[in-house]
Amino acid sequence: MVDTLALGASAARYKGSSPFSRTNINFFVYRFDLYFFCFMNLKVALVHDFLFQFGGAEKVVEQWLIMYPKADLYTAFYFPEKFEDSPAIKLAESEGRIKTSLIQKLFNIRNSKNQRLFGQFAKHLFWLYPLMMRLVTIKDYFCVLISSTDCAKQVRFKNCYKIIHYIHTPTRYLNGLVPPDNYNHLGLFQRFLLPIFAFLLKPLDLSAVNYLKKQKVITLANSEYIQFQVWDKYTTQSQVLYPPVDTVKFNTIERKRELIQDFYLSHGRISFHKRIDMAIQACLELEKKLVISGGFGLESDRITLQKQIDDFKIANPSKKVDIQILGRTTDAQLRELMTTCKAFLFPGKEDFGIAPIEFLAAGIPLIALAEGGALTYVIDNKNGVFFDKPEVESLKKSIIKFEELNTQGVFDTEYIRQSAQRFSTQAFRDNIKAITKL
Repeated sequence: MVDTLALGASAARYKGSSPFSRTNINFFVYRFDLYFFCFMNLKVALVHDFLFQFGGAEKVVEQWLIMYPKADLYTAFYFPEKFEDSPAIKLAESEGRIKTSLIQKLFNIRNSKNQRLFGQFAKHLFWLYPLMMRLVTIKDYFCVLISSTDCAKQVRFKNCYKIIHYIHTPTRYLNGLVPPDNYNHLGLFQRFLLPIFAFLLKPLDLSAVNYLKKQKVITLANSEYIQFQVWDKYTTQSQVLYPPVDTVKFNTIERKRELIQDFYLSHGRISFHKRIDMAIQACLELEKKLVISGGFGLESDRITLQKQIDDFKIANPSKKVDIQILGRTTDAQLRELMTTCKAFLFPGKEDFGIAPIEFLAAGIPLIALAEGGALTYVIDNKNGVFFDKPEVESLKKSIIKFEELNTQGVFDTEYIRQSAQRFSTQAFRDNIKAITKL
């Protein structure tokens, strides 16, 4: 529907002059051309921070690409090898619809082994990405959908009719949303530089938010927790729209008591803020079996976790150690793990968390930190168990509590499955279509 109110308000400035004056005619011709272009083409643009790992935020982008198969996708940089499991993203790549910033040229440089020469520094160059995205102008689209945790909000707009900003989180390192322990993997020099970068980039982040406000964007938050953070950090009102989870796919996983084995499972994109190290330490000390499934953003993260296990073995030769780091698994392998695992360990504080919902849809109970997005979907002692503090001892107590409740038959598979249904992919699509009118 054409924005007649906007046209009327703009036209009001010309009250008293002849409707056939050159100024008025030029104005209305311009506005008519703009709306005619938008509505006839109905072009859609997507914006995402960067395509570096295939996690929950990227699954939102994937759903948008499925919904709008001709949409262009703007992002700071793109590593194609990380998205072999996403037909929608690979199709966009093959059709030339992925538009990257200038930083892509740096990451395209390869060594003699055909490896990305600067790929290992992708996380260290975080300070460059907002600057690169600020140089991107998106123009002549009917609808623009922004998916942001960081720099996607920096883009500029020209002749775009409707803009929707989906916030997974305010920029974490600029808004005090990264726990101090999560910086332990950084070197001393990097820790020294981080507050300097934060000081310099915070005004850029806020100016991007204010620019979007002037564009009268529709702001969405991926959970009640993030809705609060968006207001607290950006003084911006938002609507909650839960991210898409393929609950149908996981509803079909068979969960029978006789199939369940004595091990815990951790699955998903693995990075420092997921606190897999805490899950490992708790299981080491309790002598519980833990299987870790998921790809690593950086090889150094895998090496660090393996060293943690090896060091524990050396220091505690009499303890039973059964921790398996599988890396990326196929769908068939994951389904087998989900069929047989005892529970899903979710030790990190997440903005929302796609993987936990997938496990709930499969009827698998969670053991989760009582912070962040988990507060939206974990019902204590019903579909999972909370632990109160991001500490090993707190997690150990909850594992022990879970085993006691599990022995009593507290966790009902069908109840757990039903608790995940409001987060389905279809619910997400229906809400996006209602907002975009497309």
